[in-house]
Amino acid sequence: MIGMQRRIVTCFFIFLLGCTVQLQATNYFQKLSKFTTEHGIVNNTIYSIFQDSTGGMWFGTLEGLSSYNGLVFSSYPMTDSITGYPITLIDQINQDQLLLGTSNGSYLFSISSKQYRKLDIPGDFSPLTTLFKIYNRSYLSTKSGIYELDDQSRIGMKLFDHSLTCKQLSPEGKLLLGTAGRGVWQTKLSSDSLLVLDRSYLELQDESVKAISFLKEGEPVILTENALWLMQEEKLVPVIEGSFSSMNISQHNEILLGTFGEFIQQVYKEGEKYALKDYINRDNEIFNDFYDAQINVLFKDHSGSVWIGTNRAGLDRIDRKKITYKKYKSDIQDGEPEAGYINALFQNEKGSVWVGTSGKGLYHLDRKKECLNSVPIFPGNLNDLYVEAILQHKDKLYVGTRHMGIITTSVVAGDDAQVIASGQLFSKEAGLAKNDYIYALKRFDENLYICSSKGTFVYGFDDESFSKLDSVPSINFALDSLDNQWILSYRMELYFNQQKMEFGTEVSDFHIGSDGEVWLATGKGVAFLPNVNAKPVFYNPAKKVIEFTSLRKDEEGNFWLGSRMGIYRFDPQTKLFASYQIVGGSKANSFNHAKLLQARDGEFYWGSNDGVVSINPQASSYLPKPMFVVEQGMKKEESIFNVYNFSYNHQEENGLAYRFFHPDSSWNYLPGDRSVLDFSHLHRGSYQLDIAAINADGIMNDKFKSFHFQIKRSLNATASLWGIVLIVLAGIVFGYWKTRKAALASGVEEEEHSETAEDKIYREWTQDEFMQKALIVIEENLSDNSFGVNELYLAIQMSKSNFYRKLKKFTDLSPNELIRFIRLRKSAQLLIEAKQSVNEIAYEVGFNSPSYFTRCFKQQFGIAPSEYKEHYNTLSCTAEKVH
Repeated sequence: MIGMQRRIVTCFFIFLLGCTVQLQATNYFQKLSKFTTEHGIVNNTIYSIFQDSTGGMWFGTLEGLSSYNGLVFSSYPMTDSITGYPITLIDQINQDQLLLGTSNGSYLFSISSKQYRKLDIPGDFSPLTTLFKIYNRSYLSTKSGIYELDDQSRIGMKLFDHSLTCKQLSPEGKLLLGTAGRGVWQTKLSSDSLLVLDRSYLELQDESVKAISFLKEGEPVILTENALWLMQEEKLVPVIEGSFSSMNISQHNEILLGTFGEFIQQVYKEGEKYALKDYINRDNEIFNDFYDAQINVLFKDHSGSVWIGTNRAGLDRIDRKKITYKKYKSDIQDGEPEAGYINALFQNEKGSVWVGTSGKGLYHLDRKKECLNSVPIFPGNLNDLYVEAILQHKDKLYVGTRHMGIITTSVVAGDDAQVIASGQLFSKEAGLAKNDYIYALKRFDENLYICSSKGTFVYGFDDESFSKLDSVPSINFALDSLDNQWILSYRMELYFNQQKMEFGTEVSDFHIGSDGEVWLATGKGVAFLPNVNAKPVFYNPAKKVIEFTSLRKDEEGNFWLGSRMGIYRFDPQTKLFASYQIVGGSKANSFNHAKLLQARDGEFYWGSNDGVVSINPQASSYLPKPMFVVEQGMKKEESIFNVYNFSYNHQEENGLAYRFFHPDSSWNYLPGDRSVLDFSHLHRGSYQLDIAAINADGIMNDKFKSFHFQIKRSLNATASLWGIVLIVLAGIVFGYWKTRKAALASGVEEEEHSETAEDKIYREWTQDEFMQKALIVIEENLSDNSFGVNELYLAIQMSKSNFYRKLKKFTDLSPNELIRFIRLRKSAQLLIEAKQSVNEIAYEVGFNSPSYFTRCFKQQFGIAPSEYKEHYNTLSCTAEKVH
């Protein structure tokens, strides 16, 4: 009986789990941002949001107006006499004037002069609710009625008693007005230019309408005081009962509802009924307190970002790129529903994808169910293999492993997810043993190329012959169109026909173009080689140097790259990057060396430290073109330009483009949120400059703006004078340097004296290549509290015994103690800066418990973390007195 009850409970739990999976939202690459008074907003209660004709954002708050240009907030508090009256409406009359509705009447705000002016509406002091225009005639509404606004006198004349609440253009171009208690009305002008209102949607004739929107299919979505209404069988019906603060349609055609205490809710269809679910996880860096759950207004800007005005919790923004991703988890194996560290990806001729993991064996990727199914190779306990490489030829699957060489298996006919072990592939004569470490398996023509710890081997499928190509331990191999051999060694060094190529950095992956050019994923960014004899040119995102681990080229010529910090897309024409972050932290965004598969249908599969991730660029559209504003004449020089890029979706990755006007001129691309273009150094003469903007996906606005400027005096004309001045200054500097040489030397001694014992040990360690590599890996994973010795061995690709042996040359510390030493040394540096609390620093350097961190810190430094800064300053002062 008890067993039966347990089975029933288990089945019920599995059913709920299945429902939960069904309810999961699509995975979007997203970025969450929060803005409060600390960022320059005038007040943390936001009532209205508006985007003007140039792309600038405006926010109505409890105390005044705030604007955002993509970089900084500017605030314009209202006069003391009306401080505390909320701005509930923002709209635009013309390029320079905003119309504001407040609880103390209506105002005009000049964008250029930043001045408020009261609007005269005779006998009406109720808040302004709506502004609309028909054929350049302006109409506005308050709770008392609809008025026509005289553009000259700025005085409103009452036309109707309708109290408008919202407006919206239909897909057919009809202007619809929502009212309080009277439903929805359509507007038009009569033949004698009089405003006419016609009722729309008779089902809503007695409803108070809050918002009107349309889905991409053209179907109306209407929010009223008591329900959300959707079209069903050509009739509007209430599908969700309840009171909501606001509504918007996301760029992905999702219906979003602002609530009075339940954050943002997304509408979805479950069978024949509609229901609500959380739009984003509440446990994130944006929504973190009671007031965050109280939404006053939702607003979608032209880039698709959703802005959220909250009650007393500031302004939030959700950026979701239109491209989506899939995260593949494994079926339950040993109680752990994770595939973990991915070592190998391979697609066979039928389109099936095989996946190799660290310590969890072989998997088959089920695309329909979006999961990884474990595929046993051996019966018993031999399925915990470290599968490093996979290749299928006909009905035989070759599985390269870490400790058992190449295992050969037969694929069961009609079932790609079932294999049977048939033996091992090795050759004593060629030098490939049964238990060798296999890194990669590649096929060119009818040959199998084997990358192993003993070198590179070639095996003929037809004649079953074996030969050795090279003795350098290799992890990747390729043949180009001229049959040149490219080998990537275990030490991340690239060889061309057995000749080592020097790049000054590690190479993780490479792509050989049709014209012989080579693109490299390296520790210093993406590198380009026009030919084997050229020096590499490196490219990186703005203000970053990224260690790229893998790269492949899509059909449009863009490169998709894996890194330790997420996925990147690189346009070789513009040299611009777009980045994509997987939800789930650093572990989910750490992609492994050369573990990137481009499937036949264009989909890309990455192997990460936390399973498989895939995207399909061809199946998704990118962001719209950016809006931008250019200011000429910065610093009173007409040759200096300031460019504001209003692409708010992932805006830190936006850029700009400029060119000098000429039929043959090409665009120059510069990354950055806000770019200053300074051409004051040019030769004397007249110039015409074209400027445009680029969004985070490298899409350029083709509606560029042109500017003229003159350089009246050339810097080159005074070059000779500057040369003389520089010679004199050089003499002065040389004399000064000579007299200060002794002082500088004593300064170096003082710096060495103030160096801590830990810093000295660390500095000595960095002189060795092995220790330097280990330290870099530890520091890159410092904040990951799950990072331990096993992850360290995997990251530097070294066995446990070999790592211990090398470590013993430099220190008596164990690998665990080494990791803890680096964590504590970093914490000491952060404590000196004193920008965070002790608890925050503990978590940042990877400790799960602040109390355990304090105990370890005392053991290492002999003093509590809270006392360390004062102790360090005392030592520094003592050192200064001694010298």
